[in-house]
This record gives sequence, C-alpha cells and structure tokens, in this order.
Amino acid sequence: MKKAHIALTRLLDEGSVVLEVPVVEDVGTLIRELAEVGLDAALHEPPATVDVKALREREGMSQEEFALWYGLDVSTLRNWEQGRSTPDRTSRTMLHLIAVSPRQVRESLDRAVAAE
Repeated sequence: MKKAHIALTRLLDEGSVVLEVPVVEDVGTLIRELAEVGLDAALHEPPATVDVKALREREGMSQEEFALWYGLDVSTLRNWEQGRSTPDRTSRTMLHLIAVSPRQVRESLDRAVAAE
C-alpha cells in the first residue's frame, strides 16, 4: 500500500509516474481502462530481436568502427552477428536507440565521455 500511495502522490504532484505492474492478464485492457479514467499509460519493452548486422551495415561501419562508436566489445558484436549469442534486454534497448537515432546516441556518448 505504501508504494501505491507514493506513486499516486507523485502522479498528482508531478503529473507522471513510472510503475512496474508485475502480473497483468491483458496489458491492452489495462491501458484502455486507465485511459477511461484519464490516465495515459504505455508499455516500454525493447524489441524482441535486433538484426545487428543490418543495423551496422546501414550505418556503413565495419564491426570495429561500430563497436568503438557505441562502446561495445567487438567480440560481442561478432557473436551477435553470427548468431552465437543474442543481445540481452539492455543491449536490445541500446541497439534500438541506435537504429532510431544514431547521431543522438553518439552525441550523448561523446558528452558523457567529455564530462568524465
């Protein structure tokens, strides 16, 4: 109950809140029901799969260049591309961001390094 109270207070004070709903039978129904009471809800999930090689090739980079630009181990990148392993949830999220906004991701990483 305490977590629910904190979430509702934050929603009222700040206008938004991030919640984890552990078990929901139908996410679409939950989102519709929340909309009916005036609350916008969204599910944020990384894509289930990412074609890493196609993404890298679309950027016109070698494996080494792509790994350097985005702070990845080249061996990990090779394993993803050759199907020996698959990107975990966090990696899929980053790869999705790269696919959507590569320049912004590079600029953000550049700023992070400059701030160190």
